Amino acid sequence: MQNVQVGGIKIANSPYWSTHYYKCCNLKLLSLHITTPRKPMEAPSTDAVDLDVCKNVLIKNCYMSVCDDAVCLKGGKGPWADQDANNGSNEDIIIEDCQYGYCHSALTCGSESVHNRNIIFRHSTVDKALILLHFKMRPDTPQKYEYILVENIKGNATSFITIAPWSQFYDLKDRKDIPLSYAENITMRNIDLKCNIFFNVKPSKQYQLSDFYFQNLHIQAKEGDIDKSIIKSFMTKNVTINSQKIE
Repeated sequence: MQNVQVGGIKIANSPYWSTHYYKCCNLKLLSLHITTPRKPMEAPSTDAVDLDVCKNVLIKNCYMSVCDDAVCLKGGKGPWADQDANNGSNEDIIIEDCQYGYCHSALTCGSESVHNRNIIFRHSTVDKALILLHFKMRPDTPQKYEYILVENIKGNATSFITIAPWSQFYDLKDRKDIPLSYAENITMRNIDLKCNIFFNVKPSKQYQLSDFYFQNLHIQAKEGDIDKSIIKSFMTKNVTINSQKIE
């Protein structure tokens, strides 16, 4: 669809993905209230907003509290996913002025994702999110996440940033090698967050991380260590973790 606006409604208790937008251009999601219950049992796989091969999207003034990812960027999976016309990239996405309750991640570049470019997540609060920014690096899919900005965020989460191999479900099929994936030009700035783990980033031969920039971060963390060697060209400026400045 093109030129779509969804606004001012409540979406609750979905048995699966709460909303999923596929190949949409010029999409506005305004003042949505999206929830799924955690009690008496969690409702799994109930992403609040899935963007799947979408371009020029605004998500604004929404509340999201679900038992999976809040905003998840999708676009295809599999060893030849980047050559399939049914798949594609998410580009020019703005997520702003939103509130997050419990969720697995506020913003996820998902396990079923090929290319995400020019993503802005800003001016929002998180409360009880497991992860603020999550990159799921799938071993059977060529993935590229680039030019992602997270700024002006307050609240709490279990993890500030998580990047790790994602191997819950994967199948290389007839491909003999593991396709190389990338995350580059990632900026996180002007963030005041209380978390358990600040830098949950795992090294792996299946992906390359480069050009990360952390600026004006005020973090309280039980585990505040940061390993800059995992990321090529990693700059920090005015980053304070547990009252200690990181150079």
